Amino acid sequence: MASSILSNPGYLPSVAARAWRWAPEVKDIAETLRAAGLPADMAEAAAAVMSRWEGDKDQYGLELTDVLSHLRSQSD
Repeated sequence: MASSILSNPGYLPSVAARAWRWAPEVKDIAETLRAAGLPADMAEAAAAVMSRWEGDKDQYGLELTDVLSHLRSQSD
């Protein structure tokens, strides 16, 4: 992934549309880290962010304002 993509807010709708694919895997990573006695905070935070976009599954036409609104939600 090009670094310019990560710094481009316009790319977030695409990330939100695909976040459902990664959330369960990132939760598994957090559990694995915890079981190994390692900090899992970063993986847990990533899973929380991705969970907030769960309703955006495969919706590639989302507006950036909607994606940010869903990210700010507290429903996780």
